[in-house]
Amino acid sequence: MKILLHFFIVVFCFIGKNSYSLSVKWKIDGLAKPESAIYDRLTDSIYVSNINGESLELDKNGFISKISISGKIIEKYWIKGLDGPKGMAIFDNFLFVSDINKIWKISLKDKKKNAFKINDAGFLNDLTVDRSGNIYASDMFKNQIYILKDKNILIWKKLLFSPNGLIIDKENLIVAQWGSVTKNFETKTSGYLVKINLKTRDVKKFFSTRPIGNLDGIVFNKKDGFLVTDWVNGKLFSINKLGIASLLKKLNKGSADLEIVMHKDLILVPQMLDNSLIAFSFN
Repeated sequence: MKILLHFFIVVFCFIGKNSYSLSVKWKIDGLAKPESAIYDRLTDSIYVSNINGESLELDKNGFISKISISGKIIEKYWIKGLDGPKGMAIFDNFLFVSDINKIWKISLKDKKKNAFKINDAGFLNDLTVDRSGNIYASDMFKNQIYILKDKNILIWKKLLFSPNGLIIDKENLIVAQWGSVTKNFETKTSGYLVKINLKTRDVKKFFSTRPIGNLDGIVFNKKDGFLVTDWVNGKLFSINKLGIASLLKKLNKGSADLEIVMHKDLILVPQMLDNSLIAFSFN
């Protein structure tokens, strides 16, 4: 009985210390199905991927916008000619962008870009990068994760649960799973977080494997654990190190791959169906 009581006290403490208030600091309208936002510390600016069409059509309508940290559009069409750009990662002055069947490597200095194609891709989504510059990419329909290493793309891990958001936490790759999904994005079971050891590639579960939602983006929480968006239900969750989720804020459906700017106290959430980007200040 004492052990059980101690567990509930620990869980309560984990959830309680994650709470803080959110308020809208600024909002940008007029984007085109924005899917992901990422902050670049060197230029103190934000890059936003715009699908601008169907998510799986090779239509060259997609583009990347560059936005100031104060919420002003610097260059709406910073990069054009992409297809369905989604998740992004920055490493060594290059912006990496997942597209329908490729990963783009774009120079932040002169905008030159190279494409690394993926044969028989399903639905490429989020990206993250490790300390060595290796890029990891989730594929929701193929239930696997790729790695871009030394200009080569390989399957890094199979048999996941519609992996979406990715983030590296020390020796583990944390995966925010969408859930069991069909090509029409109908979901039988909602997703939750899992972690994959970067060396052994073994999948480990958090203490809680209770379904959370149709998980999309994932970032570190400023206080502890992670912040995760639920695209379908329009929710922002705080998830602690045990994998236990608490609702932080109700958002609109289409809340996609978010970003957190710790030193600015900002959370950036692309509103894909509303064609907007919202910056929340938190304290």
